[in-house]
Amino acid sequence: MKKITLLFTLLFSTSIIFSQVVLTEDFEGGLSLPAGWANTDTPGNGEIWTFETGGEAPFFGAGNTVFYDPAGMAGNYAIFNSDAYGNNGTAEESALESPIFDCGSLTNVTLRFNHLFLSGFGGEGYVEVFDGTTWQTVIDYMEPPIASGTPEFGLVELDVSAELAGVTNAQVRFRWVGNWSYYWAFDNVEVFQCTVSAPAPVVSPMPMDAATNVALDQTDATNFPNRVFFSWVDGPGDPGNSYTLNLGVQNPPTDNTFTGFPNGDFIFNLAYDTTYFWSVESINCAGSSTSAVWSFTTEQDPALSIDEVDLNVVSVSPNPTKDILNIRTNLDLDSVQVYNLLGQSVAQFSGNSLANKSINLSNLEDGLYMVEVIAGNKRQTFKVNKN
Repeated sequence: MKKITLLFTLLFSTSIIFSQVVLTEDFEGGLSLPAGWANTDTPGNGEIWTFETGGEAPFFGAGNTVFYDPAGMAGNYAIFNSDAYGNNGTAEESALESPIFDCGSLTNVTLRFNHLFLSGFGGEGYVEVFDGTTWQTVIDYMEPPIASGTPEFGLVELDVSAELAGVTNAQVRFRWVGNWSYYWAFDNVEVFQCTVSAPAPVVSPMPMDAATNVALDQTDATNFPNRVFFSWVDGPGDPGNSYTLNLGVQNPPTDNTFTGFPNGDFIFNLAYDTTYFWSVESINCAGSSTSAVWSFTTEQDPALSIDEVDLNVVSVSPNPTKDILNIRTNLDLDSVQVYNLLGQSVAQFSGNSLANKSINLSNLEDGLYMVEVIAGNKRQTFKVNKN
């Protein structure tokens, strides 16, 4: 399978219908601990949750608003910034605990929040609820087996009825465990009883099912080459308020999963002359449904596009790097593209700047990047850590 660089975009503004809200917190009361909340520090080393505003997420470049878009937070938010506490050798375990709230009259209970968790170096995040007797983990976030530096972000809705329905002294907490890892931020915490029905499967896909010769849009080829727009229509009854798009080159499509994908948005860097399969899961607080699996085939490359095959690059070094990244290959370099973790191009190099087969990353913020090297009719991609 050819590698696909994908744009992560999310939808957070669609309204839902619910009643009996028993907890809501958006941290807009100021940049301090909200009334009734507790900031526990199990090791007692003073490394606790803090409160920030502005939307700039570490490791995504100066001036970004990743906490707001695409993560879906707004105004103030809570954050445990493990990296900012530095390499002091002390273990971290800190929980931001809500006030007690009453679910005694609720028969189904939904927990909802927006967040961004950046994995790596052993950092772990746990969302837990107090069921009247003990704390129960309802979802956790930790470094995946593939690589560190992978973000989890967006709108999360969890059915916590089994844990909280009928509980009069319920609580929720966000617990971080780590040691000079990355960070976790969250906002817009709500606990409520849902009053809608689960959505029906979506219909009327675009691209149409079994469509052929689907054009790869080049309107913004510098930043988003080879893109395809995806849309659908809600089925009868109550709609979803968020969607998960599944995309792959096999049926069922399990290669790529995009949580919170907006109806009408795009994915870029798809391959020419390739058949893709896709489906959409429609989600609201009452449940979810998954559409049929559709397919489409992209157009032939009008310019005989570059094959993504081995460049015979021995290595890129040093990795991690502070500024200069050297590329070892037996071919002359045509261009080098650098992408951030959201798939956005953040640097480009070509021509005389590659005469020494090296690139200067000193203008980029510290973090993880994908470096795509192109020479002749070949290309290869590397994950590079700048620090």
